[in-house]
Amino acid sequence: MPVRVRSNKFCCCIPVRLGVLIIGLLGVACGGVIAVAGIIQYQRIGGDIKNKLAYAIQILVYGMYALISILGLIGALGKKRRLIQMFHAMLVIHVLFSIASGSFALYRFFLDAPDSVNSCVNGSKDDDVVAACKKGVELLKGVLVGLFVFVWIMEIWGCIIVKSYSNQLTDEESSKMYRT
Repeated sequence: MPVRVRSNKFCCCIPVRLGVLIIGLLGVACGGVIAVAGIIQYQRIGGDIKNKLAYAIQILVYGMYALISILGLIGALGKKRRLIQMFHAMLVIHVLFSIASGSFALYRFFLDAPDSVNSCVNGSKDDDVVAACKKGVELLKGVLVGLFVFVWIMEIWGCIIVKSYSNQLTDEESSKMYRT
C-alpha cells in the first residue's frame, strides 16, 4: 500500500511548493530591482563614502538575494531537497544580513536627517517651508521604518515557508524509502 505524504500549506490553502516558487520569483524580481535602484541612487548621491556605504551594503545584500532566489526556483521546480535546504540556509543568512544592513541604513538616515532638512529648505527663511521640510523628513522616517519592518517580516515568513517545504520533501523521500 503506497504511503502518501500530505502537502504542507500556508495561508490556509496554498501549497508550500507554490509558496517557494513565488518566493523565488519575487526574490529574483524584487532583489534585482532593489539592487539596480540602489546602484542608480549610489551614482546620484555625492559626498564621502559614509554617505554611500549604506547604499553599497543594500546593493550587495539584495543582489545576492536575487541570485539566491534562483537556487530556490530551481529547487522548487525540480523538487530537489538539497537545493531547498541550501536555499533555506542562505535565506536565513540573508535575513540576518538584511536586518543588519537595514538597521545601518536607518541609522544613517536618522543621523543625516538634519542635513536632509537643510537641503530641502535650501536657504529659505519662510517658516512654512522649514516646517514642511521637517514634517516631510519626519514622515519619511516613519515610512522607512515601517517599510523595513514589513520587508523583514515577509522575509522571515518566507524562511518559514521554505523550511516547511524542505520538511515536506524530507518526508516524501522517507516515505519512498519506506515503500521499497
